Amino acid sequence: MSLIQVGEMRLFQCLRCDECCYFDNEERGPILFEDELVRLRTLAKSRGFDIKYRELTINGVKVYRWLVRGYCPFYDRENRVCTIHPMKPLACKMYPLLYNPNTGEVLISRECKWVDDALSSGEDLGLENFPGETKALEEALSRLYKVRIRIHR
Repeated sequence: MSLIQVGEMRLFQCLRCDECCYFDNEERGPILFEDELVRLRTLAKSRGFDIKYRELTINGVKVYRWLVRGYCPFYDRENRVCTIHPMKPLACKMYPLLYNPNTGEVLISRECKWVDDALSSGEDLGLENFPGETKALEEALSRLYKVRIRIHR
């Protein structure tokens, strides 16, 4: 298992297992902000495809559910890498953290192999194990709620 350890705490490191890039149904697709949708549609068009989406509103903010079924079209299955990694949407950057706007809960997805391995070995996980992902979560929440969000680290 590939883990970075700081003191007694392990920090998340993607195992490139592809679980987060495969969507078994469209309702599990990432939520996009308008600028992210525009960026992804431009990237998709340059690669000869289009993306489907559905408009939603969260806290009065217009967002879009990316309707992906199967592998993300930007995921290179052969090399097991995101081909748009530096410019991927916040929802992808914050994974395996998931935000539920209906309940206000932040969850850590056990579908992530790193998370499942850590929890199966008896490790306790919290946001401190996911510093980069927590930063993306802060940005997403700040954009949704129009306030500066800082999660204690």
